[in-house]
Amino acid sequence: MKIFKPFEVIKDELYACEVFAGNLLRSDVKSVLETGGYIFNSGGKRVRPGLTILSGKLFSPDDKKLIPVAIAMEFIHTATLLHDDIVDGASLRRGNPSANAVFGNDVAVLVGDYMFAQGVSTFATYGGVEVLRRALDAIRDMSEGELKQLEMIGKVDLTEEGYFDIIYRKTASLLSACCEAGAIVGGVDGKQKISMRDFGKFIGYAFQLVDDAFDYVSDEETIGKPAGNDIREGKVTYPFIAVRHTFNDSEREKVGAIFSSQNPSKADISYIRELVLERGGVEKTVFLAREYVNRAKELLDSAKDSVYKESLKQIADFIVARTY
Repeated sequence: MKIFKPFEVIKDELYACEVFAGNLLRSDVKSVLETGGYIFNSGGKRVRPGLTILSGKLFSPDDKKLIPVAIAMEFIHTATLLHDDIVDGASLRRGNPSANAVFGNDVAVLVGDYMFAQGVSTFATYGGVEVLRRALDAIRDMSEGELKQLEMIGKVDLTEEGYFDIIYRKTASLLSACCEAGAIVGGVDGKQKISMRDFGKFIGYAFQLVDDAFDYVSDEETIGKPAGNDIREGKVTYPFIAVRHTFNDSEREKVGAIFSSQNPSKADISYIRELVLERGGVEKTVFLAREYVNRAKELLDSAKDSVYKESLKQIADFIVARTY
């Protein structure tokens, strides 16, 4: 496993997570081992377990419960990837064939259910009631976020408030749960716990904002999925929302027709991408992401200085500096 640079200070813990994950994936059902292992080992940076461990070690460096709670967070994330790719009809994940493309939708959805169950069981065993409740809240949020996004497909009048509600549920909720759960296992309560909850939420907002910006500027080789994919699927995101007010009546009518189309052409997708790019939608999106990163880093000011605090700040900075 290649260690993500900000996680170098917890590399031993992350290796322990891999061992624990292998034990959780043990099953006498061949599909669990093949499909679960395929997506779990597909090259992710282990951001969620890393955040969980760092958030815990920020307050209590020696707590052994962090490892199982951290990997349970990754199991929940991995389960959502399996399910999301089926919902989206995706054939690629991180530049490789998606698990549903390799093993079929039926196997992928059932292995996703298995990983959810293993994750929840691990929370109950090692995290206690408060961590279990927080994780279940995040799972519910993610499900509601996906459903709400489906309800808003093709609706160019999606408000900024509605957009942030969706990305909180879809993305920020689990990152927030990771940081809060780590803090809970680390033994803190009250203000510090809420600060870590909000730290995860703000970097989650920033992460999704940058991801949505990538859809307008990157290519398939860079981001592992076709450029303009959100437009193709009728998903209205912040780069579009940020410049929508600048459209004239003709432009508004045309983009509305494209977003509501079942199968927009490459020319239609390019039209919206170029319109958003020339009006500065990507720059506005990245600027807002940086604001959320700065707010997240400020929340760490009350924690004592340590390598774990610096690593959390590095992760926040990476979110807006990344090119993939």
